[in-house]
This record gives sequence, structure tokens and C-alpha cells, in this order.
Amino acid sequence: MELRSCFNSTSNRTAVVSQNIAPAVVLGLCCFFGLPSNIAVIISIAREWNRNLSFTLKLMINLAVSDALTLCLAPFVLYAVLFGWIFSFWFCKFLFFLGHWSLYVGVLTITSMSVHRYHNVIKSRVTNRMILQRLERRHRRLQLIGIWILAFVFALPVFFTQGVNDGLKRCQRTMESQSVEVTVLLFEMMLGFVIPFLTMLTFYLWLHKGLRQKAKRSSVTTAPQDQELRNQGTNVRTYKKRLVISIVVAFFVFWTPVHIINVIDIVTTLTKTSHPDVHCQLKSFRQRYGDTSKAVALLNCCLNPFLYAISSGNLKKCFRKT
Repeated sequence: MELRSCFNSTSNRTAVVSQNIAPAVVLGLCCFFGLPSNIAVIISIAREWNRNLSFTLKLMINLAVSDALTLCLAPFVLYAVLFGWIFSFWFCKFLFFLGHWSLYVGVLTITSMSVHRYHNVIKSRVTNRMILQRLERRHRRLQLIGIWILAFVFALPVFFTQGVNDGLKRCQRTMESQSVEVTVLLFEMMLGFVIPFLTMLTFYLWLHKGLRQKAKRSSVTTAPQDQELRNQGTNVRTYKKRLVISIVVAFFVFWTPVHIINVIDIVTTLTKTSHPDVHCQLKSFRQRYGDTSKAVALLNCCLNPFLYAISSGNLKKCFRKT
């Protein structure tokens, strides 16, 4: 009876089609609004690339490139959600590998933003203006390249674990070993969400603590005639802080559902033989909301450009020379 109910829940084509409407609509909106917006951000920032552009803006153009690349792949996913996977086996592997690669670039870029904000605000001004400045520029170039290389390594397991399920006509994970599947899911959760988010949270707590200490010291030692200039610098730093924090908060909000589904996938895999009834219920829940959670995550890719626009009309001016 358990196996029969599980089979019935997975073979109800009408229900599956109706459940795919919501993620398909979200994916369509992401492509329509997100891709042009990210391209506009890339063009507007790239025009200023050789004009002493700040490292924060370089990280933002890096994020916009990864978001645009992800959204370029979304139409294929949209078609597969509505009509099933009709493309080749190798295209399935390549498409999802490329998608995970670009998503990992976005995660690493956002994490680098939080680390850079802490280092840029708390570090000594004297150190910033002396010998280490040239070394920092070289280090930042290497960091941008390293983000893409590291993301490439993180995405490699997808190429070997992704396959086509001919029965369901889906491009999905096809792993026979439960231990391998659990390991891959834990790998994605730790490197794609848990470790980056804890890193962001830690550095922002340190940043908040450091700014409070600097504010107390400056209020005691600053002369009244210098207070206005100091307040102007504080306003710029506050804008930067709010913008980057808003990007981090959006990352947490939109990516949490995906990793909740990953946790459900782990439990589903572990209960396949020991608790068949729980396995069927979790599998049914995952089939209902799995595509929706991924579509919600892609909203993050089209939201970032609007965060740039809402935060300030003088984006380049505020972020230059930091």
C-alpha cells in the first residue's frame, strides 16, 4: 500500500503540470526583467573600469556577470519545467554545471563583499596609503580570478552527478549510491550557503563592533571644524554598508528555501528503506515545491540590480576611491 500510494503521488501528471505553473511564471519574469537589468549594470560600471574604479564596484560587476549568465540559462530550464527535458544527455550535464558555476561565483562574490567591507573600513588609513596599496591591487585582481576558479571547482560534482530521468523527462541528479547523494547535498549546502553566510555574519558583526569603537574615539578627539567633513564620509560609508547588507540579506532570504529542500532530499534518501511512508511523503512534498524553491532563488539574480538603483543615484561616485 505504501509503495502504491508513493507511485500514485509521483504519477499524477495533471497535478505535476499545475504545480509547474508557478515556477514557470517566476522564471519567465526573472528572464524578462533580470537579464536586461544585469546587462545594464555591467555596461554602466564597465564604462568606468579604467577610471580608478573601487574594488567594491568590481565585485558588483562580477556579481552582475554571474547573475546574467545564470539568467541566460533560465529559458532552457523554463522549457523543461513546462514540457519536460527534450535535450541531450550531455547538454543536461553542461547546462546545470554552468548554472551551478555561475551561482557559486555569485555566492563567493557576495562573501568577498562582506570581507572587503570589514577590511576597508576597519584597516588603518596609513596602511592603505603606503607600500601595501600596490600589493592590494594585485591581490584584488587575483581575488576576482580566484573566485571564478574556485567556483569552477565547487561546481565540478554537478557534471558527474547530473543526468536525465527518461521516465519523468527531467534533468536531475542520478546517483545510485545513497552515501554519494548525501555527500553531494551536504557539499552544496556547506559551500553554497552555510559557510558563506556564517562568514558574512561574522564579518558584519566585527564591522559593527569596529565602527562603534571608532565612533566613540572620533567623538572625543575630533575638532568641531572637522566634524562636517567627517559626517560626509560617514554618510558614504553608511550607504555602502546598507547596500552590501541588503545584498547579503536578499541572498539569505531567497536561498534558504533551496537548502531546506536539500535537507528534505537528504532525509528522503536516508529513509528510503527504513521508513517508506516518510520517504513517500517527503518525496511528494519535494516534487511539489522543489521547482518553486529554485525559481525563488533565481529571483535573487534579478533583484540585485534594483538594489543598486534604489540605494543611490550616485552609485559610482560613492564607491570610487575606497
